[in-house]
This record gives sequence, C-alpha cells and structure tokens, in this order.
Amino acid sequence: MYKYKKIILMVLLLILTFSFNTAAQNNFFQNEDEHNNLRFGNEYIVIVVNQNQNSQGRFAVETTGGAPARENDDNKSLIYGRPNPWTSYTSLWINGEKYVFGGSTERRAGDGAKYGEVIQEPTVKDNQIITRTRFGNIVVEQILSIVKSSTTGLADSAQIQYRIINQGDQEEKVGLRVMLDTMLGENDGAPFRLGEDTISTDKLYYSKQLDDFWQAFDSVSNPQVTSQGSFIGPDVSTPDRVYFSDWGSLADGVWDFDFNPGQEFIRKGEYEIDSAMAMYWVPEIIKPGESKTYITKYGLGGITIVPGILSLGVTSPAEVTLDANNQSFPVVAYLENTSEINARNVSIRIELPDNFSAEQISRNIGDMAPEDISQITWNVRANNRNKLPEEMTYRVKVEADNTDSNEVERKVEFLGPPELNANITLLEEVESVEGKLEPNPFRIQAKINNSGESSLYGVEAELILPPGLVTASSEKSKKRLGILRKEESININWAIEALRVDGTLPFALKVSGLNNYQKTIVEEINLPQLKPLILLKETMGQQDKDYYAVDIIAANIAEAENISFELNYNSDKLLLTHISRGDFFVGDNNLLPFNRPDRSKIGKVIFNQEFPFNKANGVIATVHFILKEDSPGSINISNLKAVNGSGNTFQIEIRNNLEEEN
Repeated sequence: MYKYKKIILMVLLLILTFSFNTAAQNNFFQNEDEHNNLRFGNEYIVIVVNQNQNSQGRFAVETTGGAPARENDDNKSLIYGRPNPWTSYTSLWINGEKYVFGGSTERRAGDGAKYGEVIQEPTVKDNQIITRTRFGNIVVEQILSIVKSSTTGLADSAQIQYRIINQGDQEEKVGLRVMLDTMLGENDGAPFRLGEDTISTDKLYYSKQLDDFWQAFDSVSNPQVTSQGSFIGPDVSTPDRVYFSDWGSLADGVWDFDFNPGQEFIRKGEYEIDSAMAMYWVPEIIKPGESKTYITKYGLGGITIVPGILSLGVTSPAEVTLDANNQSFPVVAYLENTSEINARNVSIRIELPDNFSAEQISRNIGDMAPEDISQITWNVRANNRNKLPEEMTYRVKVEADNTDSNEVERKVEFLGPPELNANITLLEEVESVEGKLEPNPFRIQAKINNSGESSLYGVEAELILPPGLVTASSEKSKKRLGILRKEESININWAIEALRVDGTLPFALKVSGLNNYQKTIVEEINLPQLKPLILLKETMGQQDKDYYAVDIIAANIAEAENISFELNYNSDKLLLTHISRGDFFVGDNNLLPFNRPDRSKIGKVIFNQEFPFNKANGVIATVHFILKEDSPGSINISNLKAVNGSGNTFQIEIRNNLEEEN
C-alpha cells in the first residue's frame, strides 16, 4: 500500500510540476480584437494594448494556454483589461510635475491628470509592442515583450520596459511609477506573497527589503492561476519603493496616493476587495542626449506542488547565475493544511547537496489550523562558486505529529555569467588626400559577442575617444542595445571625426548592463600620418574663360609662426592681376593680419607671412591671372622656409601639381 501511495505521489508530482528548464518556442502571434486592442502573444500568455484614443497605450496581460500542466488557467486575466485596458497606468515625475504616460482618459484611473503627446501609437516591431509619448524635451518609450519567467523557465512573462530619453539641451530630473491592477482569473483580491510575508493590507517595501520575486495564488494544493512579479534579477531594475494597496487609492493618485498601512485592500470609496501594486523609481538626473531604462517583469509563476494533508509547494529560479553581484538564490516553500483538524507541531526542512548551504535549514512552524497557509524562505549559497555543478536538486520535507509527512524535489540549473568581447574594425580605408584624411568622418564597427552562458539585459555601449577624435555631428557616443543573449553577437557602427590627429590612437568601448555589469575594452585605431603640406590647386573661369586662379593651400601647419616662399609662373602665358587673402586669415567676422606679397618681379610672387596661432588647414592666398594663351604653363613653389614658435625651422612638403609636363 505504501509503495502504491508513493507511485501516486510521483505521478501527481509530474503532473503538477510546472517548472520547466527548457526554453519555450517563440511562436508569437499578433492581431487586433473587436475592441481595437492590439494583441501580441504566444501559447502561454498574451499582452493586450489599448489602441483607442481613450487610455491609449495602457496594457493588460492574460493567459492563453497558461501553464502547460494546468487545464483550468486558460484565458485568465493576470492584469485586468477587459474589454479595453485602462485600470493600470504609468506615471512620470518630471522636474516636480506629475504626468501619465499614453493617451488621456475620462475614467477613474488617471482622470484629470496631466498628459503628454503620443508620438508613436502602439506598434509591433521586433517582437515588441512600442508606444512613445513626449513630455516637452522628454520622450518616454514603453516597450512590452514576452520573456522567460525566472521560476518556470518558459516564455510566459511580460517584460515591461520604459526608456526615458532627454532630447533637450539641459538636465532633466525624472522619476517613474508603474501601477499594476493585478488579477488571478476572476479573483481580484488574492494576497501577495513576498518572501515569508503574506500581504493582504496596505504595505510598503523599500529596495533593501525586497525579495527576488513575489507570487499570488488562491490555493497551494490546487491553484487556479499562479502569477509572479520580479523585483531583483539579471533582467530587471530593482525599484526603490513598492506599495501594495487597494486599486482605488492607487488609481486616484497619479504619484502620491492615500496610503494606510494595515488597511485591507477594500477599493477606496467602495466595498469590494481589489488589490493592486505600484513600483517607484525615484527621480534621477538625465543629462542632455542621454537616457535611463527601467525594466520589470510580470506573468506566470512556477511552483512544484505535491498535494496531501499538508500540501507542499516549492519554488525557486529555474536558472541561476552565481557571481560577485549575486551570491545566493531564494527557495520559497508554501505549506497548506488541507485537513479538517489542527496539524500539530509542524516542522519543515531543506536538504541540500554538497557545496550548498543555507541558514536555519530546519524550521519549527508550530500548529496549523485547517486551511492555514505558511511560507518559508531560504537563501541558498554555494560554498565554493568555482565548483558549481551544471545543475543540482534540493529536497524540502514537512512533518507533523498527527499527519502524514510530505516532501518535494526541485532542480536548479547553474549558468555562468555573461562574458562580452568586442572586435572593432574600420569600415572603410582612411587615406591622406592633399594633407587631409578622407573620408572624415569615417565609420568604425564594433562586433560585440556574448560568449558567456547567460544573457545580459539593459546593454549599452559607449565609445570613449581620446583627444583629437570626436563623434560626428548628430552621432551619439552611447548606444542602447537591449538584450544580448548567450552566443549572440551584434554589430554597432559609429561615425568618428578626426581633428588634426594621425597615427596610432587608443580608444575604449565601455559596455554596461543591468545589475552593475561593466566591461571596458581598449583598442587602437591607425590613421595615416598627416605631414605638413603646401600644394597648388587651380580654378578655371566659368563665365570669363580667360580668367585663371590658383589657390595656395596649406595643411597640418599648426606649429608654423612664419612661412616664406616664392610662387613662380610663366609671364608669357599668364598676366597677374591681383592676390586675395585666403580663409587662413579670416576670423570670426573679422579679417586677420595678412602681409601683402611682393609682386615686383615679373614671373614671381614672394610670400613672407606670419600665421595665426594654432590654425592648421586652409587657403593661404588665391593668386588671380588672365590667360594670355590657352595653357597657363608651369606654376610652382620654391625656396620655402617654415619657422615654428621656438624659432626652429621645420619641413613642409611642397606638392607642385601644376607644373607643366614636358
């Protein structure tokens, strides 16, 4: 009989376990329903976004097929939104003013608030629903997508992402609030379960008080729907504050609201239980041209359940990366007395394999009345992170004096951290042409590869350039990449301009991600040497065909204080008319001193010129002629002498490219 019961329990365990370590297939669909909602989903959940003018951009989350092992959680609400999403909304704190994201509404949630301008209606792009709203110089992007749950390992969670961009030329101070009107199918008031807390009244948590995730369900032994939100993890931004409260109070307050610790979740002004939550990220300075990204996650939760008199459910992340920033992972056990008697002297313990430990592995719960639910949390650590197995199985056991014991097992897979590398190359050959780099600006490409075992979220790449190299006009040094999954690579291009520099130049690529991930990759770029140069360039007359002019062009002569030379021409073929100063001697709306060249000798113009400080490139002068014959003949420079600020001579290459070929 005992063996028979054990077999039944094993079968039930297999049926009721909905924590899977295999990734879900990305069989996404999108459509519009009869209420003008944009729907994007897969076999587990669907994100529903309101496209109407009233409450445009607000969203809901529902199950489609739900958890694979459950037949009674199909087509259930996780965030209320029927027939159109409107009860959940996002608020912005911008320089002391409070606004609501998306389209305005005349309904209770956000009625009378300040709104911005929707500049991009809900649009599906790259498996994301993107909506954009402008608030003056601030543009906010709402990016909704479907990602893996930390506890199920399946793509059954909605990633809720906001990117706040400062498009102005001054600093802006911006904060964010995301309010969710949570549901469990038809249950609008199920308690939130966070760590060892069961939350059914108004309660505030600060960031250091938060656990990795919270869950909600109506029963341990037979939950209809299990929802889960994430606060801490590699793919989310930990909020500064989290409020659990009634929906009415949160709906009425765009930022601040009527918060009463210990008060039940009775909808303000009404008599029904209606729970909701709000996550706050405190206002931060965003510099001109920069952005700030916030990410949270909400969807289905995974609990491995063994029913019994003492029904036992256990949850933990399906995949874990242990490193310096994340040294433990949570195990949460839910215990329900399903009998009609008091369970006496209930105790629970966790059994861990070698190399793993937790504080208080055994706990004494005491007596449990019928229908009582208790929850226990352990933070499990590896004693030696260098000896982690690919996976491990832990066991949780519960016992009581007057009931059968129960136990459940659950696996955890260990992944190494993300490891980013970059290969940076020039996309075009840069050459020295007439003393200048061409092309300039030029393009470089960074191929960033994640060779690690886990994904990196919130990835940004910033190009750090040395003096003399700058990003081209309208180019941004910092670029947002989003998610870089394991074994994935991405190419990013920058346009760079060189300012009077050449040779081998160092620069750095700084890659950052959520949870303080940073890596700096130092590379070098080789640019052709730019030597001091003076050359001649002819200009033919367009209207007067007898007109002929020669520009005397200098490049890379910033060190020059004085340059003297002779311009020689064939007086039988050219008649010198006048000489005009070049742009070397034109400042900001004023003319700089220009020594008039000596033209007393036929066939020769003598220049002896002082040069402006720290000016490197430009036209020294334009010499104007009238053609006496069809060909201008030879024109060249000779007897050149250049002196720098220290009184020392230095070499300048002469390029006499107007000499007549014999």
